[in-house]
Amino acid sequence: MTLFGVALRNLSGWQPRNLGALAGITIAVASFVALVGLARGVEHSLLSTLVDRGTDLMVTEAGALDLVSSIVPDARAEDIDEIEGVTRTAPELSRLTSLDDGRSVGVVGWPVGSFPWESLTVVEGRLPAGPDRREVAVGEALAERAGFAMGDEVWLFQTRFEITGVVTAPTVLARSLAYVPLTQAQALTFRDGQATVINVRTDPDRPDEVAGRIRERFPDLAVERAETLASDFMFARIAAVLAYAISTVALVSAGLVIFTAMSTAVAARRGEIAILSAIGWARWRIVSALLIEGTVIAMVAGVAGAAAGVLAAEAVAARPDISGFVAPRIGAALLAQGVGLSLAVGIVGSLLPALSVTRRPPAEVLRGK
Repeated sequence: MTLFGVALRNLSGWQPRNLGALAGITIAVASFVALVGLARGVEHSLLSTLVDRGTDLMVTEAGALDLVSSIVPDARAEDIDEIEGVTRTAPELSRLTSLDDGRSVGVVGWPVGSFPWESLTVVEGRLPAGPDRREVAVGEALAERAGFAMGDEVWLFQTRFEITGVVTAPTVLARSLAYVPLTQAQALTFRDGQATVINVRTDPDRPDEVAGRIRERFPDLAVERAETLASDFMFARIAAVLAYAISTVALVSAGLVIFTAMSTAVAARRGEIAILSAIGWARWRIVSALLIEGTVIAMVAGVAGAAAGVLAAEAVAARPDISGFVAPRIGAALLAQGVGLSLAVGIVGSLLPALSVTRRPPAEVLRGK
């Protein structure tokens, strides 16, 4: 009998132990793909939103955990605007609030006429016209999810606003926000004269130089490139850490599952393995046959787990309380990584019991020792 013949014959029956190993690895790989894909989606969505609005530098409170908790005087925007290399500035106040149905919504306030408004494309209606008017523009994803239309009234921060426009933007996060004049956001959140961040646009190829000048003049402020701030964003870091932590536990658990399954399989076939050894099969051939068995299980489970992970991530992102805030980032590299980890788990989990059983002389095994 050939090497592959022995392995495939043992797999053909799909014993419960094999099904258990298959299920364990599938769940582990699905968890890895879904969680890491969602974590990467959080970072990418934030980065794309910042870049698409034309922000080169973000000025925040030094030591702030994230963009929302930062507090910066909005007057700093005018001071920063005087620095050489700065072309435009715009203070921003970002807060979270709840709609009438309890769903969370992000609200962003910019000064009327400032450059971040240029990143929005009006689909219907118009942008808020003045700083003293209770008007709001809603992203089209938010409008679709909440059933908003032009002229509707929406309650933000326990205050009634009129929807004057529906806007779109390149990123799913930007399409899911509500946009109001900065003064309205400040008044309703008791943050008069305050911003969470100051957006800075610089001359081409000079953001690092300008950042140094801002830090020198305002040592109490933190200045970062948009892409750096997005990757260091607290929620993105927490999501990434949790994703890898949970995935690691799941993969280790899967390794134990396939180790147990292969140990059981090897114990049940000790006589067969001893006979193969007695008739002249080299140890490496027997070990290879057992490795092929574990590798096939891991390969099937890895592919199934990768597909399940994609579906799980899309299902989570489509939940009403999450939809619009993140889109999973699952590419070929992540899928290959998931399948590769599955194969590694399968090989390691199969190798140890295979080496253990082939170490004993076949005569002892046949005598039941």
